[in-house]
Formats: sequence, C-alpha cells, structure tokens
Amino acid sequence: MTSEVCLTVDVEDWYDGMAVLGEPIARPRGARSGLSGLASLLGSARDKSTVTLFVVGNYAATVRSELADLVASGHEIASHGPDHGRQPGNPAALLEWLRQGRAMVEDLVQVPVRGFRSPRFDIPQPLGLARYRDLLAEAGFQYVSDTSRLGEGSPVQELPVLTRHRIPIGGGSYQRLLPRAAISAALASTTGPAVLYYHSYDFGATLPSRGSIRSMAVAKQLVGRGRIAGVFSQILSRYGSKACSHVEW
Repeated sequence: MTSEVCLTVDVEDWYDGMAVLGEPIARPRGARSGLSGLASLLGSARDKSTVTLFVVGNYAATVRSELADLVASGHEIASHGPDHGRQPGNPAALLEWLRQGRAMVEDLVQVPVRGFRSPRFDIPQPLGLARYRDLLAEAGFQYVSDTSRLGEGSPVQELPVLTRHRIPIGGGSYQRLLPRAAISAALASTTGPAVLYYHSYDFGATLPSRGSIRSMAVAKQLVGRGRIAGVFSQILSRYGSKACSHVEW
C-alpha cells in the first residue's frame, strides 16, 4: 500500500478555463470559487492532514481571503503559473513567466512558494525535459509535480501525479469517471508518494447547470463534477494527506 498520499488542488477559475478552450461563458455575479467547500472538508478531517494548493497567479487576488484562511490552517501554497495558458517555448520568456507566477502568489499570501505545476503538464518545445527542469530551479522552485520524470539528474525534486498505463488517474477529471475501486487499487499498488490532484471548482463552486450545455467541450467539463468532493473526502478519510513539501522524497 502506498506510504504517503499528497492531495493537491489546482486553484483556478472554471470560466477562465473555458474561455481558454474557446468556449466563453458569462460568470454569474458573486459566483463561489469552491475553496470554502474545500476548507469545510479539510476542517472536518480527524487528523492533521495538509494539502498543496497550486494557484494560478492572475486568479489569486480573487480568492485572497480564502487562500489566507487555508494558509492559516497549515496548507501549502504553490504556483500554477501566472495564467492558465501554455508555457512559453523561449527559455528567457519561460524563465520570466515562471518567476512572475511565483512572485504573484508569494506577494499576495506572504508565504514562500516552493512548488510548481504547469497548467497542462506540457514540456515546452524545443527545450526538452532536462533544460525545462534547469529553468524551474533557476526560477526558484524546489519541486515540480507533473507527469514527467527526469530522474537523478533533475535539479528540482520530482513528484509526479499518480499514473497507471500512461493515464494520469490521479487527476480529478479521471476520478469523476472512474469507479472508486479502480482508484483504490491504484493507491494500494503504489510504493512511493501518491499524488492526486483536483480543482478548486470541484468543491461547490458556482457552475452552469447541465441544462445550459450547448457544446461537447462544455459537457466534458461538467459531467461527473458532483462526485469529486465525495471521492476526495473518502481518500482523505482513509489515507490522510501530506502537503508536497512535507513528504519524504
């Protein structure tokens, strides 16, 4: 059975994400982010579990007070980039992009940011994985959580998302569709730290109703969202969670 579980949450706006996908949908006034729902689940946990929040820089100010409450409760803040677009392929531009995302979050919540997760798990071309890892270290990150592994030569610690048969089933988008038994089996067979990730809007955010779906792209982003909080809660109750920077590498 897995020795440690790292539950992580990508803190981003569902409506901004849809706009990036070319499906702009008007955000309702006063829309909930989902972070309060997440905080309630974490607060009801019986142990001292902590999670890591990978925050998109240009969304951080919108949820500043909620992030501050989570930090005060001992949870870790990390970077999900300054925006949710693709990473620049030029080394100098990428380095600036990485530093900007880190600084935006650090300045807002006044805590050091040690970790990074790219918005799409992409490795900028034509850099290659080794050069990409070097730039992450140069940008000030100590660890990265994505779906790639360079190995011993990496200047940053690598904490890859739980993957089976090349499918990142540790991701919330897969967990809303997979049977819980499949997720439990994957966790039971993992020997190192098991990283699973979710999205802030999976925990009670204001999202469009299914009746408003007008395209397959929107449907893909809504179907099954309602079961994610339950899956998260079940894993939290059974395994607990350590923030990424707290696990033994």
